[in-house]
Order: sequence, then structure tokens, then C-alpha cells
Amino acid sequence: MENEAKTLPAGRQAPKRVFFAATLVMFFSVLSIADSIGFVPCAIDGSCTAAPQTVALSNLPQLGDSTALALKTTGVLPARITIGAIGLDLPVQNPYTRDIEKLDALLPKGPVRYVDSAELGRSGNMIIFAHSSQLPIVRNKMFQAFNNIHELKAGDAITLMGTDGKSYLYNVESVTKTDVEAGTTIDLSPSIGTKLTLVTCDTLAGKSARYILEAQFVGVI
Repeated sequence: MENEAKTLPAGRQAPKRVFFAATLVMFFSVLSIADSIGFVPCAIDGSCTAAPQTVALSNLPQLGDSTALALKTTGVLPARITIGAIGLDLPVQNPYTRDIEKLDALLPKGPVRYVDSAELGRSGNMIIFAHSSQLPIVRNKMFQAFNNIHELKAGDAITLMGTDGKSYLYNVESVTKTDVEAGTTIDLSPSIGTKLTLVTCDTLAGKSARYILEAQFVGVI
């Protein structure tokens, strides 16, 4: 009986040790999982600090270009220009920059709207410019995008397809010749009404010679 009394507690203690070990393993497993998903506060062992709630701009890379302008998200931009009288049908680019070198780099891809000019359906003057070339053969047809602008007459129709899917109709008022060196300016003020101005070069007259077409907004079709 004496020996039995001594061995009985030992037999009962073995399951307790196993249970305790299993509990300990489970605790650290749960702790490891919680730590991996961010549920363990740093204060448990003092080995880490809380994640910052803000970041200094000086710690971020430079974002954007110093020549880029703030995006205008409220207006409608031209997506395509069509002029049936001269068989013109081309996409329009809408860069947010005034940088001349960047604009020059875009022109081989087609007509470009000037960023500070009016948007579709807004009072003011929308300016779109593109290349012209009188060379008989060019590899890139966009160098002849506005080739026949100077042939248009008063009353000819110009249609701009907007980014809203609508078509905006303009009628040609005039086509004039000028020179960059003459100091010619183009009015962008809303007080002039809703207008469209197309600008291209007159390569036969020299590098600084320009054709300027002015058109008046008719309506949305």
C-alpha cells in the first residue's frame, strides 16, 4: 500500500505536465500568428515602437514634373477632331504642361490642345495646334496633320468629339496668316464667347510663319 501511495501521484502528474507543455506551445503559436498580423502591441517586450501615423514629405521621392499643371477634372476635353471639308479625322492629345520641349515631343503623335485654353462647352478659346508639311513624302503622317487648314472657308464645319462622348460643332469664321516674330497673341478670355482656334505652320513661308483659323461654337450635336 505504501509503494502504491507513492507511485499514484507520479502517475497523475504526468498528464499535467503534458497538458502544460501543450498549452505553452499553443500560447506561443497564437502569439506568433498575432504578431505576424500586427495584433501584438510593442509594449509586450519593449523591443519595437508603434508605426508612425504621418510621413514627412522630405521622406518621399519627387512626385511629378515641375512643369506639370494641376489636373483639371471638371471640364470636358477634346478626344478627336474631324473636318469633313479637308478629310481630317485625328485624335487630340491633352497634356498638362506648358513646356515647349515636351509639347514639341508630342506633336509627332498628332494635334495637341493647349492646357490653358478653354475646355469644351466652356466660355473662352480652345487652342489646338499641329504640324503641317509640304514635303511630298513624309514617313510620319502626323507631320501633315493640319496640312490643309488654310484651304477652309467661312462656314465650314469642325467637329470635336469630347471625352464625354458628345460632339461639339464649330463653324469656321476666318483663316489668317501671321508670323511668330510679329508678336501676335491669341485671346483666351471667357469674354470672347465660345471659340476654337487652330494653329499650324506655313512651311512655304518660313519656320516662324503660321496659319491661324478661328471658329465659333454652334452647339452640341
